[in-house]
Amino acid sequence: MKLGLRAHDIAIFDDITSLAKRLKALNFDYVQFAPRASLPQTTDHGLKINFGLANQVKQTFNQYDIQIAVLGCYINMIHPDLNQRQTAMAQFEQYLATARYFGGNLVGTETGSVDPDFNLTAANYAQDVVALTIQQIKTLATAAEKTGNLLGIEPGVNHPIHSLEVMADVLKQVASPNLQVILDAGNLVTNDQQKINTVIQQALDLFGDKIYAFHVKDYVIEGGRAKVVPVGEGIADLSAALKVIQENQPNAFVILDETPQPHFLRSLSRASLMAATV
Repeated sequence: MKLGLRAHDIAIFDDITSLAKRLKALNFDYVQFAPRASLPQTTDHGLKINFGLANQVKQTFNQYDIQIAVLGCYINMIHPDLNQRQTAMAQFEQYLATARYFGGNLVGTETGSVDPDFNLTAANYAQDVVALTIQQIKTLATAAEKTGNLLGIEPGVNHPIHSLEVMADVLKQVASPNLQVILDAGNLVTNDQQKINTVIQQALDLFGDKIYAFHVKDYVIEGGRAKVVPVGEGIADLSAALKVIQENQPNAFVILDETPQPHFLRSLSRASLMAATV
């Protein structure tokens, strides 16, 4: 199995050539790329992108045989401030329009929070909040259909789309062929269900044909949710998780997520060794 990486977990910013060279040296050939994070000054933290810039990124990555598997545009689609919510939606639609110029075809996001600071809150689970989120997803799915690109939604316990069952319901209600799932099982573990491989298998059973990419990471459980730790130092059985993925979706996009910088190379080495044995 070949793992991918979030490009901004490599601490090279606003220098796409150096970033591509480093990714190649580390033997990665696909990434999740977020202009906000990897090109913060160039794009004003992701707000200013254009077709020429996207094409430059694509051409540079192509020189080093690196593909953008996921174009990251993580927005708060239910921000309590209506103006900020509308701005976020417009920004995401611009990313959908430019995705293929970046060399990708899926734009990914989580679904946000009624708390703009993303503190843990059960208010995100309220019926009206979930309904608003589904309507926003429908709007973005329609935009994805018009551009011929894909919309990737990443559920998580601190978001309105907070469980596998709610995600399955969203897929039924939206019913768009352009709506896909980015599955980060670490964002769905709880005190009651702490096993990443079990969450992945449950997701595969519910909507496996709609999972576009997987995120994997190691973690401990604190306050009822996952706290990321270096690979090999938490409770996540990543070897079992990778095996489940490979058995069900051979050679799927599997992206190592939130790799802590002080332990970056050690985490990469451990994860790569696990992937090599699958």
